[in-house]
Amino acid sequence: MTNNTYKGELQLDKNDLSDLAALHLAPVFEKQNGHNITKLKLDNNNFTSKAGEYIGQALLDNADYPLKVLSFANINLESIGLTRLIEAVNGNGNIKRLNIGVLTDEGLTHVARILAPNMTLEELTIEETSDP
Repeated sequence: MTNNTYKGELQLDKNDLSDLAALHLAPVFEKQNGHNITKLKLDNNNFTSKAGEYIGQALLDNADYPLKVLSFANINLESIGLTRLIEAVNGNGNIKRLNIGVLTDEGLTHVARILAPNMTLEELTIEETSDP
């Protein structure tokens, strides 16, 4: 993904993608001069914690990236991926809407604690489950 002229929404939902796809997507968000994607929809794929780690770390490494919407609907990013993603949202004031997918009760408590100091996120969507 070296296209520097595209700007807009990237919808990769329902594509049966794995963590390997997230690993290859992460450099797009690390690129200092390529602020192309404004909305990233990764819903309904086969991601695990690693996807949250890869995308979250890339956004942490480039906190000025102008991503406004990020969605992992119907995905359980587990503790480490979820933590990295929330840290990225806290470090990037441009992200206004976040869907963090499926959470357990423990995950919900964890998110609340980490997200507490965030003053820029306007909308948070979660899917809660009591299943550990």
